[in-house]
Amino acid sequence: MNNLLEYIQLGIDHILDPDGIDHLLFIVAFCICYELKQWKFIALNITAFTLGHCLTLILVGFNLIENNISKLVEILIPVTIIITCALNFYKIISKKKNKSTGKLIYTSIFIFGLIHGLGFSNFIKAFLFDGESILVPVLGFNTGIEIAQLIIVIIALVVFTVLKRTVHRTVPIVANSIVFILSINLLISQL
Repeated sequence: MNNLLEYIQLGIDHILDPDGIDHLLFIVAFCICYELKQWKFIALNITAFTLGHCLTLILVGFNLIENNISKLVEILIPVTIIITCALNFYKIISKKKNKSTGKLIYTSIFIFGLIHGLGFSNFIKAFLFDGESILVPVLGFNTGIEIAQLIIVIIALVVFTVLKRTVHRTVPIVANSIVFILSINLLISQL
């Protein structure tokens, strides 16, 4: 593969792959406590996730780090979703607004992106880095990831905003509980 568009499509497919539900759960978990009017904040933070993901793939691609802890990483991925859900429960129960924690959220999401990227790095290294420059594959792949994530963000924010306003304000606690249970199931399947 040497076409940028193929790598972008691979990134989109990675996010939308039902076998890779961890990305979808993470994005949905992150969106649960927000509404459409906060889309810029969410988009900025989802981009931090992608930057962390991209950095990990670049570091592995240039052999600056090795992923010889893949089993631990596969356990940590659902833990990042569980942590996000736990923070959501705290926000929902305490009714805390998210204004003062912006940098903390951004940093946490970036770190979670590093972990998720490390989980995919061995596959990418074997699949994409076969003697070619890693820049086009990594940038294309992560551009595809960002495109798919932003589409999911918009859909999730619209759905949560409409449901909170028309169905009931308990939608976040129900949605968060579902994502939490699915993430616990993912964690158990990795043990």
